Amino acid sequence: MKARIRRPLAVSTTVILLIAAAGAADRELSTVVVRGRSGMVASDSPQASEAGARILKANGNAFDAAVATSLALGVTRPYSTGLGGGGFLVAFVAEQERVIVLDFRETAPAGATRAKLAALHEDTQRGQPSPTVYGGAGVATPALAIGLDEILSRFGTMTRKQVAQPALELCAAGFTIDPHFRETAAEILERYERWPAFRDRFPFVYRSFLMPGVGRSDSDRITRPQLANAIRLFVTDGAQAFRDGPVARAMVAAANAAGGMLELDDLRRYKVVEREPVRVSFGDYALASMPPPSSGGLCIAQALNTLSALQSREGFRWDDDAVYSHALTEVLKHAFADRARWLGDPAFTQVPMARLLDRGYARQLAARIQLDRAGAVQGYGTPTEDHGTSHFCVADRFGNVVAMTETINTEFGSQVVAEPFGIVLNNQMDDFAANPGKPNFYGLMQGEGNAVAPGKRPLSSMSPTLVMRNGKPMMALGASGGPRIITATLQVMLNVLQRDMPLDEAVAAVRLHHQWLPDEIYFDREPPAALRDALVSRGHTLSKKRKKGVVQVIQILPDGTLLGASDPRKWGRPASAD
Repeated sequence: MKARIRRPLAVSTTVILLIAAAGAADRELSTVVVRGRSGMVASDSPQASEAGARILKANGNAFDAAVATSLALGVTRPYSTGLGGGGFLVAFVAEQERVIVLDFRETAPAGATRAKLAALHEDTQRGQPSPTVYGGAGVATPALAIGLDEILSRFGTMTRKQVAQPALELCAAGFTIDPHFRETAAEILERYERWPAFRDRFPFVYRSFLMPGVGRSDSDRITRPQLANAIRLFVTDGAQAFRDGPVARAMVAAANAAGGMLELDDLRRYKVVEREPVRVSFGDYALASMPPPSSGGLCIAQALNTLSALQSREGFRWDDDAVYSHALTEVLKHAFADRARWLGDPAFTQVPMARLLDRGYARQLAARIQLDRAGAVQGYGTPTEDHGTSHFCVADRFGNVVAMTETINTEFGSQVVAEPFGIVLNNQMDDFAANPGKPNFYGLMQGEGNAVAPGKRPLSSMSPTLVMRNGKPMMALGASGGPRIITATLQVMLNVLQRDMPLDEAVAAVRLHHQWLPDEIYFDREPPAALRDALVSRGHTLSKKRKKGVVQVIQILPDGTLLGASDPRKWGRPASAD
């Protein structure tokens, strides 16, 4: 995590270099950074980045390319995203010179109530799989296709047929799986071996993606002919196919056959919501990020405000790894404690946005942070009486910039597939607090503000973010990885803006994660011994588990040059439109 003096950036357009270390989790990472001027796409799938870049080369804008990238990601990253999920978009519209935010997050079905979710969990025996993680009860109203159609109709310049063509070709030609796909499939296969009934309950996921021998050879290719049929219906009918057409009916049938509560009316009534971004200034920069029902923007903004208040403290130094890492950990504890206590869908919960973003409040939090020791776990935030995700960025030659995060929640979502379309359905219902005060799949504490209700959008950690300078975007970034989305996005941003790292090192650097509870620091790989010892001496507990977020970023230099970087942790690769 050492901050370094800026050096000339090594630029490559070839492959990601992975230098083997003691083990895969602790490998040294080297980030490919691609340079261009005509446009750039950075995603966690090389094929999806190329799909978006192809649209930019054909004179499409960033919104056209974003839809193309999203559709291609649904082909190659079925464990992370797809038409059975939802997402958020934060973008700069050059012609209007403004930032827009679109929320196409999934919603709880009308039949989903707090009592039903609590009963499902109470009826589940200890040691058995969670009903809101595996199976139809986890399926919230899928909204990605509805969101993509709105993005294209409002801000795009191309037809659905044009932007869908790369994904359709990818479905037919197929793709070979990369190490991240292979590692994820092996991890999920272990759960199928633990619960053998999964093979019969979720046969499509098992046969298509998990079985030993599926796509394991470089000569084997996974094709997606079923998904191609759904994409063709998107081309001809747009969102209507996913509201009241054959795809919608297939999703409802699949969810309900697996014990879900989804109905056609949930899809018919679904609305994309345009929201005001969370805004915060940090030195010479202004940030625009995602507001609730995402917690990402608020947590990042509160963390930056608190760090701003801390940086004048005697003894604080950005280039001292031990001091910086300790201070960042303490700041994150405050932000995640407030996340648990206050955040939820603003249509259902009164979120105290102004107070949480107030710099006076940040100074109060900073005053409670000691630079030589960790505080007691109950002392964070306001005193009082939140894997299967993908992020990408697009910049075009017209000045438009898109940061978009989409998800099906955990790996392969609910494991339920809408056939005959091959769409993996989300398990976003697990992001609600079935039992407020108890942690969810990611160990996040959930408050009353995130209790389930019909039509409600669950709290999210997705953090698509734009960094502005002099009114223009100079960076777009975001991440995947559950709650690590927030901490990974924040650290890459700070590495570039404050710790003076070039983009490749900023993305590859070791990262920490703390989410208040459990009271442990997680690293994405083995930290330097000196840093580890310094944190332990200050009273922190360091977990031996490795937790990672995966960041995609585009940096726009003052001369207009675009630098795209895809996190080597997921084997992504950016693509230029040059």
